[in-house]
Amino acid sequence: IAQPGAAQRLAQSGTVVYLRARPETLAARVGDDPNRPLLAGLDGAGRVARLRELLAARAAAYATASVTVDTDDVGVAGVVERIRAALAREEGRAVRTVEVALGERSYPIRIGFDILDHAGAAIAERTKARRAAIVTVPEVGRRYAPRLERSLRAAGVATTRLVVPDGERSKSFRVAMQLYEGLLDADADRGTAVVALGGGVVGDLAGFVAATWMRGVPFVQVPTTMLAMADASVGGKVAIDLPRGKNLVGAFHQPRLVWMDLATLRSLSPRQRANGLVEVIKHGVIRDAALFERFERDVERVLALEPGPTLDVLERSCEIKADVVARDERESGLRMILNFGHTLAHAIETLLGYRRLLHGEAVAIGMVFAARRSEALGHAPTGVADRIEALLQRAGLPTEPPALPRRAYLDALRVDKKRQDAHVRFVVLRALGEADVVPLTPAEILPPGFGSGRATKQRGRRAR
Repeated sequence: IAQPGAAQRLAQSGTVVYLRARPETLAARVGDDPNRPLLAGLDGAGRVARLRELLAARAAAYATASVTVDTDDVGVAGVVERIRAALAREEGRAVRTVEVALGERSYPIRIGFDILDHAGAAIAERTKARRAAIVTVPEVGRRYAPRLERSLRAAGVATTRLVVPDGERSKSFRVAMQLYEGLLDADADRGTAVVALGGGVVGDLAGFVAATWMRGVPFVQVPTTMLAMADASVGGKVAIDLPRGKNLVGAFHQPRLVWMDLATLRSLSPRQRANGLVEVIKHGVIRDAALFERFERDVERVLALEPGPTLDVLERSCEIKADVVARDERESGLRMILNFGHTLAHAIETLLGYRRLLHGEAVAIGMVFAARRSEALGHAPTGVADRIEALLQRAGLPTEPPALPRRAYLDALRVDKKRQDAHVRFVVLRALGEADVVPLTPAEILPPGFGSGRATKQRGRRAR
């Protein structure tokens, strides 16, 4: 370590950990070990003095370590535990980047813990805006908007905060009109950026307004829920709902930047965390069996927001979503597989009036249903649905559809936005990590007896 350039070469090879101890501790541990030539022939006091000299000479090199762990008061097991905890903290400070490759409209997704205070400069650089309208809901605005506003102002961007009611019902023409009025009051022009700060509803609504205000203005996603991070914030699909169906009026309007501060997830309830995790698990189900298997090992650690596992799965999930979007931005082919589980989920949400179930909970039910139909129709091998159901249940999610009449489900499927003539483009599994789209009529999607609990082989918690 004392050789010129040695510390720099170590740093290039990985994370360097410095195990720090006082000279007295080191002298006691070494004792009169004959394999320590730098201390040979010295008594106890001499060893302490010599170690103090060596530490002073090497202080600059030791200071280059990424992580410092104090070891005076613990044994080997304690040192190992401190190293593990220190490395977890270090990993949690890392910022990861995933690129959505769309030519001139490409944009980065930044993922990390405690990075919200640094968003302003990135937003200013990506949008070139001098003013930003932050769209948020009351609780998220109270928690996080002041920090985002300070960051934007420090970057030379003036801010306006536009607060909308929480919940799916805000995705409406009425609330969109309120945002247009707010933009008018703020003298927003074509150079004003619209920034969505919140969950999927805020992202969909703010994105729709950004796509339509003055024929389109710069848009930035700052998601604060796992559901929004894994799904709604990436890909440019923005929309509002109609009374008879979800996301029926919308556009493709890509953001200039997605800024994910995973520390915001700490304020979510366990139910909300599980709700958002569904979309991340879905990406493994349809595109990456290894990601699904990672969840089978670590789902509890991700729900607890341990930095390493959480960063890993969110980064991989975003890579999958970004790759699919880059290959099929307008959802004319491959991107349809991202709707796995959503056909039944959207029907459930519509029939329940967007009450009782969160979006991810409805998707969890839809995923298990779609996997079982894939097996029943001969598309997927037996056992895939059981693994999906077991994992979702470990996350505390419902897997059984609400007991509603089959006729009501059929009527809801007939207004699905994925329909083509009399058919709905239904996403099935070929295997774990491999999905496909097949045209089915609503009657083919829902087997006889569906709604009574006999035909879906659901053993999980029923949605209430």
